[in-house]
Amino acid sequence: MSDETGYERVEGNQLNLDELDVEIVQLLHKDGRMPFTEIAKKIGVSEATIRNRVQRLTNSGAITIQAYLNPNKLGFRNIALIELKIVDLDRAQTIASELVAQDSVSYVAFVAGSYDLFVEVTYDTNEGLLDFLAALRAKSGVSNCETAIVLKLLKTQYSFQIRSAKT
Repeated sequence: MSDETGYERVEGNQLNLDELDVEIVQLLHKDGRMPFTEIAKKIGVSEATIRNRVQRLTNSGAITIQAYLNPNKLGFRNIALIELKIVDLDRAQTIASELVAQDSVSYVAFVAGSYDLFVEVTYDTNEGLLDFLAALRAKSGVSNCETAIVLKLLKTQYSFQIRSAKT
C-alpha cells in the first residue's frame, strides 16, 4: 500500500526505494548542490524525472538537503556529548522535545543501555555550556547527566549504504 507521496511502506516507517531513487540519493549525498540536469545525465533519465523524484523523496521525509555547518570553523569551541538518565520515563518525551527545540542542540536520540537520552550540543563559550548543563540537571525527571567534551573532531558525516527494494 502506497502512502501520500507514492511510496510503499515496508517494516513500519521504512520506504521501499527503487534503484533510480537509490542512485539519485547517492549522487545527492556526494554533492547536495549537484544540478538536476547533471544527475539526469549521469543516470540517463530526464531532468523532469529527477526533479519529480527528488521532490517525492523530500516530501516523504527520506532525504533533507541542507548545508552542513562545521562548528569549529564558525567559532563554536565546545562540542559536548551528553548522556542522560531519566528516572521519570513519563517525562522522557517531554524532556527530549524541549531539547530538540533548542538551537544549541544538534542531536537527540533515545538510546538503550545505561542512559536513556543521548544529546549533542555546541557552544562558543565554557560559560554557555555550563549554564546549559546546570539547566539540564535541574530538569524534573533527570537523575544523572554525564558529559564528554569533544577535544578534536575527526569526522562528522551521517552516512550509510542504502539499497533498493530489489537488493
